[in-house]
Amino acid sequence: MKNLNLFSILIILISLLSFSSSSAQEYTRWHLPEGAIVRFGKGRAYGSSTYFPDGTRLAVRSSIGIWIYDVDTGKEVELLTGDMWGAGNIAMSPDGNTLAVARGSNIHLLDAETRNQRDVLTGHTFTVYSLAFSPTGEMLVSGSRDTTVRLWDINTGELLRTLIGHTDSVRSVVYSPDGKTLASVGNFEDGTLCLWNVQTGQLLRTITEHSGRIYRVAYAPDGQTLASSGRDSKIRLWDVETGNLLKTITTDMKYVTSIVYSSDGGILASGSRWDNNIYLWDVHTGEHLKTLTGHTDQIDSLVYAPDGKVLTSESDDGTIRFWDTNTGELLRTISGHTFFARSAVFSPDGEILASSERGDNAIALRDVQTGALVKTLAGHTAHLSSVAYSPDGKILASGSWDGQIRVWNVQTGEHLKTLTEHERGVPTLSFSADGTTLASGGWDNIIYLWYVPTGHLLQTITTNSTGSERNNGVNAISLNPDGRTLAVATDAAIIRLWDIRTSKVKTELIGHERRVSAVAYSPNGSVLASGGDDRKIRLWDAASGKLLSTLPGQRDAVLSIAFSPDGQTIASGSARGDIYMSDLATDKHIATLTGHKGAVRSVAFSPNGKVLASGSDDSTLLLWDLTQIESKND
Repeated sequence: MKNLNLFSILIILISLLSFSSSSAQEYTRWHLPEGAIVRFGKGRAYGSSTYFPDGTRLAVRSSIGIWIYDVDTGKEVELLTGDMWGAGNIAMSPDGNTLAVARGSNIHLLDAETRNQRDVLTGHTFTVYSLAFSPTGEMLVSGSRDTTVRLWDINTGELLRTLIGHTDSVRSVVYSPDGKTLASVGNFEDGTLCLWNVQTGQLLRTITEHSGRIYRVAYAPDGQTLASSGRDSKIRLWDVETGNLLKTITTDMKYVTSIVYSSDGGILASGSRWDNNIYLWDVHTGEHLKTLTGHTDQIDSLVYAPDGKVLTSESDDGTIRFWDTNTGELLRTISGHTFFARSAVFSPDGEILASSERGDNAIALRDVQTGALVKTLAGHTAHLSSVAYSPDGKILASGSWDGQIRVWNVQTGEHLKTLTEHERGVPTLSFSADGTTLASGGWDNIIYLWYVPTGHLLQTITTNSTGSERNNGVNAISLNPDGRTLAVATDAAIIRLWDIRTSKVKTELIGHERRVSAVAYSPNGSVLASGGDDRKIRLWDAASGKLLSTLPGQRDAVLSIAFSPDGQTIASGSARGDIYMSDLATDKHIATLTGHKGAVRSVAFSPNGKVLASGSDDSTLLLWDLTQIESKND
């Protein structure tokens, strides 16, 4: 990048520091990676919310760490980040003093308040998937990919016994309320539920009546009954003493992923992977009592507050909701947890950032200076996969997983039209330089060209290849600014340049060794950049198709590419979560931006080239201050 004078740097820094104003939420700047100035989205919640024993705080495990919330207000209290907090499952002791954190095959015991490590429990040979404290807090049980269940003394760190009975990974472990037995669930497909005597380690019985995956098990408060649910839409109640099936509750839900008993044991709450509602059942009769509605996506977990008065639900719609158990009333909602944040783009004037970092399938329009949410464009009923601004900034197009493309008036937020030819998701969109044509590429292996003013379909390009070459969808497209050529990347190792006027391939760019996932034209249209699974970025002469150069290799597949406005720098996002900055004048790697915990699917420069936006599978969007990179490399 070009050198900046001191005055320019000061102006830019003052602008960037405006993110610290009160108009942006404080938590958006907690524990940012070096070079980042703000984070939008709290990461995807993993369906394992845990109340603190006093009921005042809730811990939520996400793709970027552990969020701690104030239960009364729903406000963010703390974010625990780092390898320790993003690695695996967590459990809290009944007295609230100890946290157990699974990290690989080890279990770390930490002081809940200071986060200081007290002990490390070693013995498992593969990843630990599940943890649970005994009711007294003196023992911890763990289930692992090594097929064993292990019991540990919390005070001494001693391995008390190893329970062997599963033939595959142990995905879930649960203590009975009296601490005398525990239940463990085998790997997803084997449908095996084991009941153990904690004192002796004896396998009491194995329950195999489930026809497939068991998602959740829960003990009744009296410890005499165990409920289990799975992919067959049924909830089964078992006698813990005999292992006999007491009752089967047949639901209309597919894949019952969450079940939990009320504090008095009279009600069982359930949630499903394919149903957005929560159902309350009478345990004694199996009767459906009530339906709690409001979530717009699948329910991942349910947990009662310690006093039993509130039921908390966690969903892929990005929200955590608190319900009054007596009335079914929605008390409050925590939002900001997202499913994916795969696309982000700056408005042409650089004032607005449009992104898919919300969990409700709406597009977020944010003020770049303050980070404040200016507007949301709601209407999609499936997860967003792409967003694109027209060159004049008046129109925004968005594509989703269900194949729909929506066209919006950015100024008013009005939904103008819906384009519905795609049968599958639309991961890539590209406007022509004059804004009248929109190209869309889909997982259905088809590219459509649309006339934006009316929404009429202009052309259809089917990218299926011939011969033995397999092609499983369009990964990326880029319209040359001259409006005549469309670059297309599919699951093939070849990039095809299509002539828009004839709908025929005019050039094939051969050089990548594996699938190509990203293509982008330089601002003047003279150079095409491409990247893919072979971990290299290749630069091509757009006119002749000649390979100009190959930029230094990355550590993982290249999933996204963007040119800086001056055409001198390339940013590329990788499957590992890193962002590589490369200088085209020297063909050298100049910086690596690290901090995302998932694949970086989208990178976009601000129009002035001073800020980079990145969207990731860790369900967050980061903005990076590129002046820091410039100053380091001047």
